[in-house]
Amino acid sequence: MQKIKDLISLIEKSIKEDGENIITGWNIIKDWYNNDIDKIRDRINNSRTWLANYQSSLIEQTGINTLRIKYTNITGYFIEISNNHTKKVPDNFVYKQTLVNASRYITEELKQFEKEIMEWEQILADLEYKEFLKVREQILGSFKEIKVISEKIAKVDFTTSLSRVAYMWNYTRPEIKENYDLQIKSGRHPIIEKITSDFISNDLFLTKEDYVHIVTWPNMWWKSTYLRQNALIILMAHIGSFVPAKTAIIPITDKIFSRVWASDNLYLWQSTFMVEMQEMANILNNSTQNSFVIIDEIGRGTSTYDGMSLAWAILRENHDKIKSKTLFATHYHELVDESKTLSWVKNFSVAVGENEDNIVFLRKIVPGGMKKSYGLEVASLAWINKNIINEARVMLKKLELSHNNSHIKQLTLWIESKEKEVEVVYIEKDSEVENKLKEIDINSLTPIQALNLISELKGDIK
Repeated sequence: MQKIKDLISLIEKSIKEDGENIITGWNIIKDWYNNDIDKIRDRINNSRTWLANYQSSLIEQTGINTLRIKYTNITGYFIEISNNHTKKVPDNFVYKQTLVNASRYITEELKQFEKEIMEWEQILADLEYKEFLKVREQILGSFKEIKVISEKIAKVDFTTSLSRVAYMWNYTRPEIKENYDLQIKSGRHPIIEKITSDFISNDLFLTKEDYVHIVTWPNMWWKSTYLRQNALIILMAHIGSFVPAKTAIIPITDKIFSRVWASDNLYLWQSTFMVEMQEMANILNNSTQNSFVIIDEIGRGTSTYDGMSLAWAILRENHDKIKSKTLFATHYHELVDESKTLSWVKNFSVAVGENEDNIVFLRKIVPGGMKKSYGLEVASLAWINKNIINEARVMLKKLELSHNNSHIKQLTLWIESKEKEVEVVYIEKDSEVENKLKEIDINSLTPIQALNLISELKGDIK
């Protein structure tokens, strides 16, 4: 440890904290560390005094009060005189350059000064660089000791930082297991919970019997929050951190994939939808049954039927072949009914309280799919003009009536025939209210779920 202390002392004495950005430039070694460097640096500093005195003498000689000696990296040192004083320029001034409002000149004295100062600056840069190499060589001589101590410091820093965060935000120690099941009780988002006072925690349980969860709910910020918080909890567990949850049993996960947000890559002529499909292809080609995948609104960048078909096919591919643990958020409510044909899929949605006048999004995940997107309600919350909302509501009613009249029977997405052609199959549609009532497990309903269910059934009857 003494070697490290000596090196720290060496660096503090020798290297400037605010030195040049490049080590071959002068002004990187501190004053009073090397006598030769100090002498050259004094010469350069004294040269500035000479330059100021020389400018004063030229002003006195010519009577031009606006005369200035300046410097640029391209032209070097020069005397600048405004054009209205050009008649006063002495004969010993050598013309150098003309500007719009001034002219530039040089003298033999200034030229000699420039030559000397450049030589001194180069000598200084060479001396400082050589001294820097000596310091670096001494540091490299203790490389092994530095590496060992650095690793220990990094480990202490890593552990104490995670410990402090875990203590401050009430994290819990996760259990890492080699089985398949994922269980997160009262999970939270580690960032969002710090900026909101009423963060609502949610559970996530994925098993071999239901490793795909379709999540339908209003397009609000906490939809993506729920998806991402679970991915972050898994990631935090794998780096050795406590996690923001009441309890967490995390299976060993080989990869975490995320298909969220919308972005394009116009530089490569790629639309938002093309980027979305490329990201989805990467997930399908590289995920395994030990991966965790979050998908937010796949297929929204194209027509409704195209997007819905792609979303269904992607859902089937993961369900039937890949079998990775997946949160599949979508506004395609048709997938809720279609997914009932899949053995290992469950539907979830957000609890919503509503009446004729108000709607409240409770941000709590509950079993069962949602049959409406509440897009108009979200638009209203965003202060879209009431006239626009009312016009949209009229058009929505027309579209719903048109859809109901033209679809007396429910259309499945598709069934593949023996000839590998897509054929349309119609199935008699039972009453939605009857189907929901048959599926209700009264003993497992919470009061909030019961109220939401009654409200939903009431809307279906209307």
